[in-house]
Amino acid sequence: MERAIQQQNKRKKSFTAWHIIGLAVMLCAAVGIWFGLHPHYRIVSIGLVVLAALAAWKRDWMWWIIAAALLGVVVFLWTFGQAGYRFTSMLPLIGILCMIVARFCKKPVKIVTTIVLSVLSGALVLIEIPIIGAAIGTSEPKAEYVIVLGAAVHGEAPSTTLEHRLDRAIRYLNDHPAAKVVVSGGQGEGEDISEAACMQRYLRENGIDPKRILTEDRSTSTKENLLFSKAVIEADGGDAARVVIVSSAYHLYRAERTAAALGMEAAGIASSDGYPIYMFGMYLREAVAVLKLWLFGV
Repeated sequence: MERAIQQQNKRKKSFTAWHIIGLAVMLCAAVGIWFGLHPHYRIVSIGLVVLAALAAWKRDWMWWIIAAALLGVVVFLWTFGQAGYRFTSMLPLIGILCMIVARFCKKPVKIVTTIVLSVLSGALVLIEIPIIGAAIGTSEPKAEYVIVLGAAVHGEAPSTTLEHRLDRAIRYLNDHPAAKVVVSGGQGEGEDISEAACMQRYLRENGIDPKRILTEDRSTSTKENLLFSKAVIEADGGDAARVVIVSSAYHLYRAERTAAALGMEAAGIASSDGYPIYMFGMYLREAVAVLKLWLFGV
């Protein structure tokens, strides 16, 4: 009896696959928030890292710390009110449910859960195939108009992601001096100016003639980015049937599919990737967004 109790206590204090996965999700979320959101949210990233360290140290409390941290991530992402973040919050929520099953449920439930997770993992791989395929495309398309899709602006400064997109657009515009650019993005939370205004200023400061820059500053989603940019191109007297889209590598597949649904033949150009662990989280998030696209359309 005493030996059984000792073994049980040992199991409680040891790492399991669920603990490792939970800690990994916490760290991915911390990196994603640090590099992907406004700097004033970095306190959340720091908190997640501290909780991960505390969980690794206090192993008898590890399960509860990880579950509470993941629940906090779910609430944090849900409060943004944007579909992309809300759908992303499903990932840590699934993690919490799996941890509950692993700790409290009996073997038959665990078996069913394992089967379901295996199916979901296979589905995730299938979803990632076209995303990665679009991301690694190497062709250099040509078009009269290039659309740069917006990303976060920190106050009035472009985020790292947005700066990468703009730098790639500048290279394209320098290589194709006859092309015009549409900077597309409205003003979101934590942004003192619209993404389009920030992008326009960045391009001008880096030598792009203002006459080549068209502005679309109302959009709040990929669909609106492209729909409103199409109207801007047509108002400029151009043909929006064929365009080039500059965005992050993980985002190109969805952008191209959305453009096709709007009657535009779009070829994507990938900007530089960020830190690998951050990109890993972005590809996971993008899989959720693509699944939504497949299920509900544009």
